[in-house]
Amino acid sequence: MATKKTSTTSKKGQSPKPAPKTNGAAKTKVAVKTSSKGKLAASGSKAAPAAKAARVAKAPRAAKAAPAAKRAPAGKAAPAAKSKAGKRPAAVMHWEIQSKQPEVLHEFYGDVFGWAIDTNNEFNYGLVSSKGTSGGIDGGIGPSSGEDARVLVYAAVPSISTTLKRIEELGGKTIMPRTDMGPVVMAIYLDPEGNTMGLIEDR
Repeated sequence: MATKKTSTTSKKGQSPKPAPKTNGAAKTKVAVKTSSKGKLAASGSKAAPAAKAARVAKAPRAAKAAPAAKRAPAGKAAPAAKSKAGKRPAAVMHWEIQSKQPEVLHEFYGDVFGWAIDTNNEFNYGLVSSKGTSGGIDGGIGPSSGEDARVLVYAAVPSISTTLKRIEELGGKTIMPRTDMGPVVMAIYLDPEGNTMGLIEDR
């Protein structure tokens, strides 16, 4: 006898039987994805709003500003520098042109530089206002005591006699010793190279 083959396939058009339930309810496995910030988010859930994402990824705090450097206390003004001999430098107090024709030079320098030159004194000596406004010094234009015209620069010293002694010890030469001219006490000397210079004594 021929036996009928039993078909193991379901008939066409029929839906497969649903899988049996386990423990009364089938648990759905939820795939998880790792976000770029290291947080786990359930697949299929809605994307987090931008505000929440900003809370999760907090911006680094701004670095604290460095404290302002404390100002160093204002120091006292440094005293005037001393020379190798331990003496304070002598200030240049006056310049002078000794001329064979001082009146001509009065007009010349007054015109060129706009200097006011006052000759209203017993020596008709031209007192020149050349200090200006930038810390210069005044000078003078007077008659020459010799045959040649010359230019002198006068330094102020506490004692002309002491200074002349030291000048001669170092190779200089006294031309006019300490002389009281009334308005000023002065002297003239030659340095070791023959340059004529002057001294004015502090009062």
